[in-house]
Amino acid sequence: MKVPQLDYSIFEKFNFERKPVGISYLLKEPDDIPQMEGKLALCELFTRAQTSQPFYVSRENVQCGEQVIGMAGFPPVMHSGQLGPHFGMFKTTAANRRVYEYMPLLGKDTVKCILYAPVDNLPADPDIMVITADTTQAEIILRASTYSTGKMWSSKGTTCLSCAWMYAYPYLTGELNYTVSGLGFSMKARQVLPEGLFLITIPFDIMPMIINNLNDMEWNPKWFTLGRDKFVESVINLDKEMLETFGAEYCKNPEDMNM
Repeated sequence: MKVPQLDYSIFEKFNFERKPVGISYLLKEPDDIPQMEGKLALCELFTRAQTSQPFYVSRENVQCGEQVIGMAGFPPVMHSGQLGPHFGMFKTTAANRRVYEYMPLLGKDTVKCILYAPVDNLPADPDIMVITADTTQAEIILRASTYSTGKMWSSKGTTCLSCAWMYAYPYLTGELNYTVSGLGFSMKARQVLPEGLFLITIPFDIMPMIINNLNDMEWNPKWFTLGRDKFVESVINLDKEMLETFGAEYCKNPEDMNM
């Protein structure tokens, strides 16, 4: 495997309680990295990596979600929607059946093993990185994802197989995706994480941009620290400056502000 080409040290500045985890999809076992013992679901594996040395898993280690990363196909009883009503996820089998028509999945047999590593011990640049963040940390990362592009934030997910939107969707589309712990059915039932944490997946192709933006932008703008009244006052003063610079034709008059 190639050594990391990117500098991920900027993530140390966050002081995350739970380390970001790099995930790589491989077609052969990595050299000099041990295979994990036991079986865990996809939604549990990245949390194991937060506190461990790098490891990899093969099909025999994945207890749930193996279809998402192409290690197996869905059995008919699952694909036909039979399980959803039993778990209380969906009212009917038809409602459950529908999700399999748009669920993002990696191609069958395109992944033989998955490598997991905490961000401070990456053996190579990962295909995706999963970050577990509180709201303040998540705001900074999401702002960094749009800081230089202006692209909108977007979150996609489903009640069942929420791991697909963490593991497959960002990798296949190149789009950052996020959810909140406690929303995914299996993750909630398995008590994987405390509720209310942001789970942000960054794909490989936008990681350089996000790292650059994190290094470039102001993490805690002064506007966040002014308090409500001083913030409003500052905005009004800024409007007046814009009015003087560009003229009334291009600016909203401060007297017309409804704040």
